[in-house]
Amino acid sequence: MKQALYYYTCCLLLVLGTLTSCGEDEPTAAPAATQINITVKDATGAIASGVNVYMFSEPATKAEGRDPAKALKITSTNTSGVSSFDLRQFPTLGKEGTLYFTVLEGTQFNVKGTVSVAYKEGETISKELVLQSNSTPTTGNTSYAHGFLPTTVTRALAMSEYERWKSTQVVTCGDGLRVIAAPATETKVEGVGFGLLLAAYAEDKATFDGILRFYNSKRTPEAKNMMAWSVTCDGILDPGSATDGDIDVAFALIVASKHWGDSYLNAAKEIIQLVRTNLIVQCAVGGRNIYILAPGYSNGAWGGCGMTDLMYHTPAFFRVFAAVTGDNVWSQLADDTYTLLEAGANPTTGLVPDWQTATGTPGPGGRVGYFGYDAARAPWRLTLDYLWNGNAKADAWADKVSGWAETVGPANIVDGYELNGTPRGTNGLNSAFLGGFAVAATSHSQARADKFGAELSKLRDTYWFNINTRVLYLFTLTGNFYNPLEK
Repeated sequence: MKQALYYYTCCLLLVLGTLTSCGEDEPTAAPAATQINITVKDATGAIASGVNVYMFSEPATKAEGRDPAKALKITSTNTSGVSSFDLRQFPTLGKEGTLYFTVLEGTQFNVKGTVSVAYKEGETISKELVLQSNSTPTTGNTSYAHGFLPTTVTRALAMSEYERWKSTQVVTCGDGLRVIAAPATETKVEGVGFGLLLAAYAEDKATFDGILRFYNSKRTPEAKNMMAWSVTCDGILDPGSATDGDIDVAFALIVASKHWGDSYLNAAKEIIQLVRTNLIVQCAVGGRNIYILAPGYSNGAWGGCGMTDLMYHTPAFFRVFAAVTGDNVWSQLADDTYTLLEAGANPTTGLVPDWQTATGTPGPGGRVGYFGYDAARAPWRLTLDYLWNGNAKADAWADKVSGWAETVGPANIVDGYELNGTPRGTNGLNSAFLGGFAVAATSHSQARADKFGAELSKLRDTYWFNINTRVLYLFTLTGNFYNPLEK
């Protein structure tokens, strides 16, 4: 009897428990409002109303990020130039992530302007999207404070060449990505620097983070915790550093911080301090002391006053380093770069050697003393200081060296010259050389910029160094290589 009573009691409790749980489920909390407001302005800063803004899950550098059929939503800007997006309409989106807002034009859907937005659920985020134009007025370009953008180079070309670069030059290595060199089993730190600059300006976070992981995996004690300059996926060929690569990496991290947060800025500052502490040296030139960069570190800095490379110096980058660190030595290094330039440049052609002493003697220690593959990047690196900052010395030199190149003819440029302009290159026309002169031409006139841009647009380099520099130059010539301090 007791067993039966116990049995019936248990059954009753089970039924009551079931009935209790049959009520309505607790209401699920509604997702918090996440609002993104995009204000569209034209190149003069005026509000642009009635403009369609496309929201994509991919950046405009990818085909999926500029195909209207792949847009998550399209809205037009109101009379205040604002296009608003309520992310609650997209339940499949994560609670945080990155979206891309792009304006397209024409039947070919060319990118007129784009901006990335990192969002978190519950936030209201406002960003500006500035429309650009390659129809540059004769009074100056619309993307930099100074100079002329060629009307003969399009943003669509720059973006498609970025995608070609990424598909042919970037390969998987472990959990990271590396930029190939020659042979393709090898990677140089300069290629890593190129890759991070390109991915940062393309706002391609996956590619940037992958290359950054590879960079960090190849930092060595011999290089004072900078990257070994020559490596493979699995090993290290030379554990010492090459200064230009680490400078480019640090600068790319500053650009990345504008898109993806302060962790990238902190990483940049660490590398900047390593270069500052170990690779900036003082040299006596023309009766005064100037700062220059030693070209590398291998259990100690090597080179310096008796051997340096002008191309390792990018004054526009140094001025940004000064701003983010508060260290005025970087500003002085930027200014002193022009003393180094004046010491080494040919007074007629403006051409500079790959390697020189601080006082200008070309080819120290048997190094290349003519305008070769190192010096070919100098016109781009120094002209940035004019485009961004209006530096008069950068302007004067860019005018001179691009003027000399114009007398040769853009289609006739070869890959190497004696400083007096005598050709010595044997591989013909490529973007590494032509593109540098094309960037320098932006300092002079619309006509000169257009002439060089037209020839550069025709090329389709495949050699690793030439395609890397090509895409950097194309980004610069289309206004996509901006001063990050202005963002």
